[in-house]
Amino acid sequence: MRKVGIIISFVLTVFQLSAQEGFKLGVQAGLPLNEFNDAVSVVLGADASYMYPLGEVVDIGPAVGYIHGFAEKYQSTIALSDLEAVQFLPLSVGVRFWTSNSFSFGGNAGWAMGINDGNDGGVYYRPTIAYLTSSSSEVNLSYTNINLDQAKWSTITLGLVYNFEPKYRTRR
Repeated sequence: MRKVGIIISFVLTVFQLSAQEGFKLGVQAGLPLNEFNDAVSVVLGADASYMYPLGEVVDIGPAVGYIHGFAEKYQSTIALSDLEAVQFLPLSVGVRFWTSNSFSFGGNAGWAMGINDGNDGGVYYRPTIAYLTSSSSEVNLSYTNINLDQAKWSTITLGLVYNFEPKYRTRR
């Protein structure tokens, strides 16, 4: 029940902040790498952040997200019914550097709380490369790493982000 409460709180916060300028809302899908490759088949996630421009080149701000790794159901011809989904709630600070009006790079760093049973979470970082397709949307490629006690969660994801662009700055 605790998981449902966290997810409901996250969704309500997203809807409450969605009218704010500088707010970003994104979704991503990807594949697990290394240690979780056999246990997780695909990864989906969502992010909400507020990026405050420090000038024309740098943005910085808080971010919250949700990562869901779907449990692998089959490995060759053997059913893996005992594997569970892996879930995280990352809380981080993001920074973006704009090298042009359309291209940025940066990342997020913070802590990813483990949501599923037996998952304590760990230190989280996610470097990102993004291309702004319009003043309100971007496509990005990112690598996510969460250092857990006994393992390392790492994924590669492709994401779409909707930007609620501030009035005082336009990137086109």
